[in-house]
Amino acid sequence: MELLDEIWNSLGRNKLRTALTGFAVSWGLLMIIALLGAGNGLMNALTSNIGVSLTNIMTVYPGRRSLPYDGMKAQSQIRMDVTDVDFTESNFQDVIDDVTARISYGSTISYGKESMNASICGVAPLEFSINNRILIAGRFLNDLDMKQKRRTMVLFDKTASSLLGDDPYYEKILGKYVNIANQAYLVVGIIKADEFAGGTSEVYIPLTTLTAIRQGGTWFSNISFSFHSLETEQDNEDFENHYKTAMNSRHHADPRDKSTFYINNSLTNSLQMNKAVKIMNIAMWILGFFTLLSGIVGVSNIMLITVKERIREIGVRKALGASPWQITKLIVAESIVITAIFGFIGMLLGLGTIYLMDITLANNPTDLGFVKMYMFKDPGVDISIALEAMLLIVVAGTVAGLLPALKAAKVRPIEALRND
Repeated sequence: MELLDEIWNSLGRNKLRTALTGFAVSWGLLMIIALLGAGNGLMNALTSNIGVSLTNIMTVYPGRRSLPYDGMKAQSQIRMDVTDVDFTESNFQDVIDDVTARISYGSTISYGKESMNASICGVAPLEFSINNRILIAGRFLNDLDMKQKRRTMVLFDKTASSLLGDDPYYEKILGKYVNIANQAYLVVGIIKADEFAGGTSEVYIPLTTLTAIRQGGTWFSNISFSFHSLETEQDNEDFENHYKTAMNSRHHADPRDKSTFYINNSLTNSLQMNKAVKIMNIAMWILGFFTLLSGIVGVSNIMLITVKERIREIGVRKALGASPWQITKLIVAESIVITAIFGFIGMLLGLGTIYLMDITLANNPTDLGFVKMYMFKDPGVDISIALEAMLLIVVAGTVAGLLPALKAAKVRPIEALRND
């Protein structure tokens, strides 16, 4: 208690310097917490915008041959069909789990007086699980729809709302018929729109139905498959190259040709995003640390000035029997008190800043016309991280006060008493 009284009296005699040093400490901690929270908000927005698809999906899109090969001309279009699905399923069983495909074409759909342009997608039931679709009402396409080539349809919620006009209850369209090019299709399900991924105007019908009614409909727009055992970016790159080479051989394309197929790999995208998150977090910590360092330098300076101003007092204390440890303890304790008190204030201000970010900037998607995107979402810092940052500044403050304390402990009483 006596030690705290001495520290309080010392700080009270140097109010301005104490306040300025405390401001630097509080500002440093506020900045490091606010920066980490803002970084989390940006990363959460990016994750939300990417959508809800699984992270072990590859989607293969056909391209064009860039080189003439085996009688095929350069720039000739690659075509994928059901044999490519069979080839993928049978030749890569050690890596690939489920395979599905889709065919897409543009058309007009109508319901009552409402009509709109849409992308008609022939898909298999696996589309639901592979792309992690979220069912809102009804059901998705099933095996019976495929087998019987039924004219059934699944809509995104946004599409259903558009067709219903002023009626906000899109579930009312379940069990009704929507026309595609004057052909009626029964609406059996509504799924949630993945706005960032696009496709909010897509309409799903059975793949077999589309191939039966549309000439040229047997050419697949893409093939998707889930996979396992590929954990690193290098593993994924090696498999993609192996798959492309095998597909090039099937389609009479040069094995070296890289433009024949494009593969969108969700796991690689996820790994790259995680790497970006780590780099951003490190950058935020470094920036915050240097901001914090300015406060620590201020603590060290004020302790040096305090030692110089109290040199006679320290001399008297040593003359009366105070040990070097007692002098060191007094100076270091003063440094700890400054950093602990103002560090706690800075932590509270940092958390308050994140709260203001959350209620003013976050969770409000920006409408880009064709899609809504989050620029900032759910900023926040775990309380344990905030406490660790505060502990860091207290430890740093202790180290900052140690040098002045050791200097004070070495003061010889006779020299201190002679000091002007």
